[in-house]
Amino acid sequence: MENNTDHSEQTNYSPLTVEDVDVDFLPIVYDIIRSVERDFHDNASKIRESHECSHRVLELQKRLEIAKAQIRRLPGIEFNKHDQLKQFELLRTQLRLKRELLQKYRNMCSFETSFK
Repeated sequence: MENNTDHSEQTNYSPLTVEDVDVDFLPIVYDIIRSVERDFHDNASKIRESHECSHRVLELQKRLEIAKAQIRRLPGIEFNKHDQLKQFELLRTQLRLKRELLQKYRNMCSFETSFK
């Protein structure tokens, strides 16, 4: 039906992962720079290339807006750096405690099996 790479359907506000964000701008930027660097001798070619370059710039602007919208949907983006670091430390502490509990459980199980 529709192409899966079409980003115009951004009404779905479900959270994204970083891998889902489309930030592949380099080919468009390269084309724009290459267009600007070309030296045409006739006016018709200059006008055509100028029009194509303008089209590429508009495409780049559109892709940047889509990327901004996608980035706003990343989980945790609404928090500042300090809050993110605080949450990260909290999660790291939880992970450490769970690993310690798991290790105690393993030790307890191995201790019980040695007495059977």
